[in-house]
Amino acid sequence: MKLTTKGQYAIQAMIGIAVHCTKSSEPISLREVASNQSIPLPFLEQIAIKLRRAGLVKSTRGPTGGYVLLKDKKQISLVDIIQAVEGPLNVAPSAGNEFEVTCQLWQKLNRSIFTLLKSITLEDLYYDSISLKASKDNQAYVQ
Repeated sequence: MKLTTKGQYAIQAMIGIAVHCTKSSEPISLREVASNQSIPLPFLEQIAIKLRRAGLVKSTRGPTGGYVLLKDKKQISLVDIIQAVEGPLNVAPSAGNEFEVTCQLWQKLNRSIFTLLKSITLEDLYYDSISLKASKDNQAYVQ
């Protein structure tokens, strides 16, 4: 399985929205998410549509509009985010595979990866992001 740029940006965007939603009850604009997360805005707009359709975020229009999480951070898994923009997860296609043992191996790998990604929540990524930022801030302060 290879995570595409679209999948990577979707994860980054969701972390950005989660960080903002923790600090404020106001929505965050896609322009701000794009700037904070270094994501091209036109690409982020396409991703945001898919995240909204998947029920992960809610959008509001208007001058103070933007995006907020529709669920709690701990209720959103990496699988939810990736599948919202990529579709079903598959390590490798098993259709047409002539070797049953190899086919079973791919099925096991798919289940294991799915289980792992399902166990990682947006809340986990949020705290990792906060810890990483604090660590970088401390390093900058020491230098």
